Amino acid sequence: MLYPLAEKRFKYGHNVMAQPTVEKRTPRKGEWFLSGAFVEAYQAPNDLTMIYHLARLVRVSTTTTLHVDEVL
Repeated sequence: MLYPLAEKRFKYGHNVMAQPTVEKRTPRKGEWFLSGAFVEAYQAPNDLTMIYHLARLVRVSTTTTLHVDEVL
């Protein structure tokens, strides 16, 4: 699953999203983590004290696929 960045969107471009890692712990300064009712990725401004799912940034691309529904 991929999640949007809540901040610094323009620094990385619109084709960058966050992917969860298997790690769940307190994020250190500069690390990306997932949070929110509508899940987004945030970069920790300092060492945090709460446990979150960590994330990594990935570059993505959009692919459009066409399917034939009916021959006329």
